[in-house]
Amino acid sequence: MKDLITDAIMKKLAETLQALGGARTLFGDPIRFNGEEIVPVARVSVLLSAAADGAGGGNAGLASFAQLSKGGGGGNAEAGVRVLVEPVGFLRGTADGPVFCPLP
Repeated sequence: MKDLITDAIMKKLAETLQALGGARTLFGDPIRFNGEEIVPVARVSVLLSAAADGAGGGNAGLASFAQLSKGGGGGNAEAGVRVLVEPVGFLRGTADGPVFCPLP
């Protein structure tokens, strides 16, 4: 069961990261502001969740040889991914190279 949950989480995470657009999510397109070029920077948080439950039952009756035992069972497994993208600052060019400027 653990492998099924892990596989489901990994698949969902891969799909989510692909949909985000990779580095473009962390670093936006450069923009001109007050005569200088700046690059927006964001923090991406990925929250993973998983849940599983199951139930089963059985009956070992000897009423007939055709039905020595019978039983049933069921289960459910779910996985989810929640992605948070939060602006945290920007990069600006200086004579000494790029400098990160955090948002207040």
